[in-house]
Amino acid sequence: MIVAALAAAGVTAPLASCDPGGAAAAPSSSSSGTPTPTPTSTTATTTSTTVSTTTMGAAPQPTAPVAPACGRGCAVWGQSVPHGALPSFIPESSGVAASHRHPGLLYTHNDSGDTPRFFAIDDEAKVMAELHLDGANALDWEDIAVGPCPAGSCVYPADIGDNTATRASCTIYRVTEPATLPSDGSVISVAWDSMTFVYPDGAHNAEALLVHPVSGRMFVIIKAGGAANVYEVPQPFAPGAPNPQTLLKVATLKLPDADSIVTGGDFHPCGDRMLVRTVFGLYEFSAPGGTVDALFAATPRAVPFATEEPQGEAVTYSLDGLRYFTTSETGNHPQPLDTVTCEQPQ
Repeated sequence: MIVAALAAAGVTAPLASCDPGGAAAAPSSSSSGTPTPTPTSTTATTTSTTVSTTTMGAAPQPTAPVAPACGRGCAVWGQSVPHGALPSFIPESSGVAASHRHPGLLYTHNDSGDTPRFFAIDDEAKVMAELHLDGANALDWEDIAVGPCPAGSCVYPADIGDNTATRASCTIYRVTEPATLPSDGSVISVAWDSMTFVYPDGAHNAEALLVHPVSGRMFVIIKAGGAANVYEVPQPFAPGAPNPQTLLKVATLKLPDADSIVTGGDFHPCGDRMLVRTVFGLYEFSAPGGTVDALFAATPRAVPFATEEPQGEAVTYSLDGLRYFTTSETGNHPQPLDTVTCEQPQ
């Protein structure tokens, strides 16, 4: 299993966050609001999961490992097909990411205006669990990613939206993937930590966070017409750092000039491909056997997406890499979870 391999290899993930108030980052807090000490980069951290008074259903154990299709791309992606409908309390699915610990489950969250929470859904858009980050902020959550961390596999909700480009700093939260999850939509409270970051060239609006599944490198792609700039979060990250970390500009994606406003993205589970969502399209980058830098420098190809999504926002590969899912941020209901399947692997 990917997660097991990463854990055995000792791969850890960086951590970033933006503070909506613009102050220097205070020590990170768990779900109880109590400051937690900064872990060292070599010591695995654990985060407890507490169940709310809401009645829980059965808590399934993680299922059998899912092997991604590494070394092989997809020559032909099929057409987008709607699978189920998101509930009315997820009117603006702004980010989506595939669980590494629970094959078949996805995580999603609302855009600004919601509380600090995200949802575990299946591939038919049924809500299995609602995860609350008690004491966290949700100024403008714009994306969510799953990647390696000292505890094995973590979920990274990204409070990185800044429509007016006036935020003094931004926040990315980190939540250890729970070993078990409800299956009936019950609410659980999860422990979390976070860090703040700033850009080296002033404030930016961003809606895409990507965490590399092998190296744990973390990237933010800003939402700006004409230049889809990529910034890397420096490693290692330690929760509770006294000052915001400064990102490093590492690339500018080769997107069409007329369609360079990025609204989401995800690395393939093998790390050699990448999907980037824009306002008007969806693109796949590929660098088989290459580096992440080569992936960012690649010329992308347009791939299918659901044209009925009035404001395309989020995208993620499935854990096996043979499907991808997209969601929309519009407030119309019901909103489908759209799925594209590889019809002809390379």
